[in-house]
Amino acid sequence: MKKAVAVACMMMVIALTSTSFAVQKVDVCVYTETTQWIGQGAAQKQADILMDRIKGKPGIGKVENLNQKAAAAWMQAHTKKNGHHVFVMYGDVPPSVYPGGNAKKDGSIAEKFLEKGNTFTNSADYFFWGVGGRNKEPGLQNMMDIPGIVQWDDNTEMTLTKEGKKVSPTLAKLKPIQSDRPFHVDQLDDEWELEVAFASKSGDQKTVRADPCIITEKNYGGRLIQVCQTAGCPEPVGDILADILLNYYVEVVGALAVDTSNKLPSTWANIKAGGE
Repeated sequence: MKKAVAVACMMMVIALTSTSFAVQKVDVCVYTETTQWIGQGAAQKQADILMDRIKGKPGIGKVENLNQKAAAAWMQAHTKKNGHHVFVMYGDVPPSVYPGGNAKKDGSIAEKFLEKGNTFTNSADYFFWGVGGRNKEPGLQNMMDIPGIVQWDDNTEMTLTKEGKKVSPTLAKLKPIQSDRPFHVDQLDDEWELEVAFASKSGDQKTVRADPCIITEKNYGGRLIQVCQTAGCPEPVGDILADILLNYYVEVVGALAVDTSNKLPSTWANIKAGGE
C-alpha cells in the first residue's frame, strides 16, 4: 500500500513538473519562395542566418522554410488560440494564404492566423503589398481592419531606441536606418497599439513612425513585427529578427519555462528592470 502511494505521489510530482514546464514553444515558418525589394537569393541568405540562430533555442519549437502550398497548410495547422507562432516574410505574402487582388478581404487563411494571436514578420517591402502591387494598400488595411492606414515616406530616418539597443546587439551596431515603408503609428486605431519600437523617428516610444517595431492587436493579441522595410533591404535582417525573437518575443508571449533552480538569466526581464 505504501509503495502504491509513493508511486502515485511520484507520478503526481512528475505531472505537476511537466505541466509547469510545458509552456508552448513558438513554431516558425519562413517564406522565401517569392520576395519583393530584395532578391530571392539575398532573402534566402538572411532566412538561413535567422533559422541557424533560432533553431533549438529556448522557447523556439520547429523551424521550417516552406513553399506557398506547404506554408498555407502550416498556417492552417497553427491557427489555434494564443499560439504565438511566427510566419516570416521578405516583402511578399503568399497568395495561398492571402489571395491576390484582395479577393478575400475578410476570412483569409492569413487573417484567421493573425486573429488567433499569431504573428507575421516582414522585411524589405510594404507589409502585405504583394509582388507587382498585387494587393497594394488594401492588403495591410484589410489585415488590420484599418481602412486608411498606409506605409509611405521614403528615407525616413529611424533612431535607435533604448529598447532597440538592449534587445538587438545587431541593430545597435548599425548606422541610422533610412526606412522607406515605416509603420505609421499615428494611424493606428483603438484596437491596435505600438508594443515596442526598436527604432523610431523620435528615438523613443512616443513616435509617429517606427521600424523595426512590433504592432499588437489589443483584443486577440495578433502581432506584426516589421524589420527594416527598405529598398534593396541591405540591413542584416536575419540577425535583427533573431535578436528580437530570442531576446524579447519568446519571453513576452510566455514561451520560456523559467528554471528557478538554475536561475536562468532573462534578457527582457533584465531590460524591464533597467539592467544592461
